[in-house]
Amino acid sequence: MWPLRSMLFIPAHKLDWTRRVQRFQPDSVVLDLEDAVPPADKIPARATCREAIGLLHAMGIPAFVRINALDQGGLEDAIAVATEGFSGVMLPKGRTADEVRELDAALSYAEGRAGLPRRSVAIMPLPETAEGLWAARDLAAASPRVRGVIGIVGGPVIGDVARAAGFRPTMEGQEQLYLASKMVLDSRAAGALYPMSSIIGTALDDHEFVRRLCRRAKSLGFTGAVLIHPSHVAIANAVFTPEPEEVEYFRGLVEAMRAAEAAGSGAVTYRGQMVDYAMLPIAEEVLREARRRGVLAD
Repeated sequence: MWPLRSMLFIPAHKLDWTRRVQRFQPDSVVLDLEDAVPPADKIPARATCREAIGLLHAMGIPAFVRINALDQGGLEDAIAVATEGFSGVMLPKGRTADEVRELDAALSYAEGRAGLPRRSVAIMPLPETAEGLWAARDLAAASPRVRGVIGIVGGPVIGDVARAAGFRPTMEGQEQLYLASKMVLDSRAAGALYPMSSIIGTALDDHEFVRRLCRRAKSLGFTGAVLIHPSHVAIANAVFTPEPEEVEYFRGLVEAMRAAEAAGSGAVTYRGQMVDYAMLPIAEEVLREARRRGVLAD
C-alpha cells in the first residue's frame, strides 16, 4: 500500500459520496468523523462509516478514518468502525506520545474484536497545536503503527496549524517551509517513512496552484498528499509518480554505477557529475516506485 500518493477526504456520513469515489482513483480515502460531521450526527455516523469502509474494501481502496480528538470520543470512534478494510486512523490535534500509545492500545482491542490481523491498522498523527508540532518526532516514535506524520502545505488561509505556529500563510509559502520540513524530518527520524502533506488553502478549481503545492510538498520530502476535493486526486497522483525524465536519469545512473563497479571503481562521472554508492539508494527507490506505477517495465 505504501507509499500512498493521494488520500481523499470524504465526510463519513455521506455514503453516496463513497459509492462514487472509485472513478477518481484515489490511492486511499479518509472517512472524516471529525470536522465534516455535525456534532449531533457524530455517533450515528460511526455505523455509516463502518459501512463505507466495507464499500471501499470491495473497491480495493484502503480506508482511513479521521477520528475525533481522543477527549471527544476518538477512541470510541476507532473501536466502533473497525471492520475488514479498515487500514488506518488519522489522529487530529495530536499533542503527546501518550495519546498515540493510548490509541495504539484501543486499536489492538478493536482488531481483536473485529478479527483483523494484529497491528494491521496504521496511525497517521496530524499535529495541529504548538505542543504537537514541537513533539512530532515523539508522536511518530510512540508506536510502530505510525507510518507517517501529516504536515500542512498550503496557501493563504489561516487554519489551526497557522494559528498554533503563529505564522500568516501566503501564496509563496516561505513562512511554512521550516515547519513542513520539520514534519518530514521528525517523521523519518522516528522510522515513519511516509510523511503526508495536507494540501489546503486553495480555490477548489485552481488546479495549477494545487499542482504547485503538490510539487512543493514532494520537493520537501513528503511522499503523498491529503486532499479535500476529488478533482485534485489526479494531480497528486501525477506529481507523486516518478516522471519519465526522473526515471531515465536514475536508470542511467544505476547502469553507470554497475559499469564502474565491474571496472573496479566505486565512483563514476555521470552527466557531468561525480556520483558514487551514496546515490544508489534513492535511485533504486525511485525505480521501484516507477515499476510499481507502470512507468518503468521490468
